[in-house]
Amino acid sequence: MPSTLKPVTTGFPLKLTVVRETLAIGTLDIENLLYMVNDPVKVEQDAAKDAKAGHEPDEYAKLRAMVQRMIGTAASPKAKNIGSYADYIAAGLRGDLGHSWSIPPITLWCPRPLDIQEDGSAFFPIRDGLITIDGETQITAMHRIKKNPGAFDLLDFDFDGAVIAFEVYHGISPLAARQIFHDRNLKGAPVDKSLAMSMDMRDFGTSVTQTLVDSTTVTLDGVETPLSKLILTGKRQVSPSAPEWFTLSGLRTLVVTTILGKTGIHATSGDVEPTDIPGEPDPQTVKRETVELLAEFMRANADLFNTKTAIVAPAVLAGLGAVMHRETSWTKEPFPAGQTVDGLLKNVRWKREAAYWGGIAAKVNSKGVVSWAGGARDSGHKVYDALSDPTSVAGQQVRGLVPNQTTV
Repeated sequence: MPSTLKPVTTGFPLKLTVVRETLAIGTLDIENLLYMVNDPVKVEQDAAKDAKAGHEPDEYAKLRAMVQRMIGTAASPKAKNIGSYADYIAAGLRGDLGHSWSIPPITLWCPRPLDIQEDGSAFFPIRDGLITIDGETQITAMHRIKKNPGAFDLLDFDFDGAVIAFEVYHGISPLAARQIFHDRNLKGAPVDKSLAMSMDMRDFGTSVTQTLVDSTTVTLDGVETPLSKLILTGKRQVSPSAPEWFTLSGLRTLVVTTILGKTGIHATSGDVEPTDIPGEPDPQTVKRETVELLAEFMRANADLFNTKTAIVAPAVLAGLGAVMHRETSWTKEPFPAGQTVDGLLKNVRWKREAAYWGGIAAKVNSKGVVSWAGGARDSGHKVYDALSDPTSVAGQQVRGLVPNQTTV
């Protein structure tokens, strides 16, 4: 149903590209965008003051409440995200991140129709006429930066020279705008955190992983094969019939625990920086040794990886990396004299069978069905203990020396 509100024919001039009758896209500098789109924090504060005084919130606050979730207290997830987003945007504006940073296009809602001419000329309402449907965290973060640029090392920054993209829905009802908010936040499939982490090239763990992938080849059936061809990207899991060995995030698990040791088992899904390594060894030394150590191990054990034995399970990769960490030059837990990773793993049974891995890296139900669904954090320490101590019950189990007593 067409809007009965008066079209916007005066205000801030800009050029738009029409996508459909009620949707257009364009670009705008941060200075003017923040002037026209109210700070959500201030909107909520003013609404709270009105409520305390027994007054009704203004129309803008009412409309925003219909299409947005509240920021709330400083402890709320949305409020916490604003701070980290402000730091990220500021780093991008300063040039610290080069070209590898992004502000997603802001999705705006103008309840009044925009009068867009054939050449794209149009006007935005100056005040209280634009509400953010999607991207409000970014808008709030930019307001925070603009209010105190010195705190973000942007005191002399030219905000009217920094342009960002937006889309604007105009002349649609509050219910239609609310539906768009719903669809944007619930229709899309959330990105798995470990998958997203594996794509963060500013992360030290991911950087080392990518170097390992780019520089390593293994021999399969007499043919030299780049490790890059054996890594599945863009998905969470590798199917048993796939030619790939593991996902990039799975390989990153092995890398992170090799770098950090046992403490890395609980850090596999988080950022890893050189300062996280005890003693803070030279990062280039850590990268070189880790890549050399893991490349040599994968070349020597290519058949175990290629036949998808237990060695490719996330929990086993985590425990294995923690064991291999003890051969690094920066480890605080070196092997006793004469002991090596190869010697320690010599008699391990890698077949994906409950007899060896049930209760350690896999779960076995009452019917004997084996599940390898457990992740690095769930079972990594059990695997580490079993691999590193051949005399323990678990250590003997994975070496086939004692029967598995686990039934579930």
